[in-house]
Amino acid sequence: MYADASFASNDNGSFQLGCRILLCDSSGACHVLLYTSAKSRRVVRSIMAGEVYAFAKAFDDAFVIKHDLERNYHQHMPLIMLTDSKQLFDVITRASHPTEKRLMVEIAAAREAHNKHEISNVDLLKSEHNVADGLTKPRPCAVLENVLRTGRDNNPAQQWIIRTAAASKPSEEEKGECG
Repeated sequence: MYADASFASNDNGSFQLGCRILLCDSSGACHVLLYTSAKSRRVVRSIMAGEVYAFAKAFDDAFVIKHDLERNYHQHMPLIMLTDSKQLFDVITRASHPTEKRLMVEIAAAREAHNKHEISNVDLLKSEHNVADGLTKPRPCAVLENVLRTGRDNNPAQQWIIRTAAASKPSEEEKGECG
């Protein structure tokens, strides 16, 4: 699941929020299950707030789809959330806190879902690899066109969390990096 927000990209200066939910197999073959692009209904005062709201909306949509698929197919399906916001990635996967108090509820919900393993992983990727970017910006998105044309999602993550199977607590995590 990819989430993205675009600061003041609309004519009235409002935020545009976008998400794209893909169902992928282990080889990278994928199918688009849902995509949304909408003007933020909330007043957004920072780039971080827009990214948080896009992430929260995308998680809500992805969690419902994940729940329904697991219920129908009787097997666990991992939910991997991808963002191009380093600040959001750090706030969810580490013990850091946002500077805006109004974001604390959304961040706490995302962090709790991550710690409870409702989100299998949160990955950080470069903006040019964010498939949701094409839903929030008025310019063409080459990576989105590539995914739609080939049916494959091979976008490299820059950073992610590696969860060990033997870890007794979700807080015992190791940071993984990709070159």
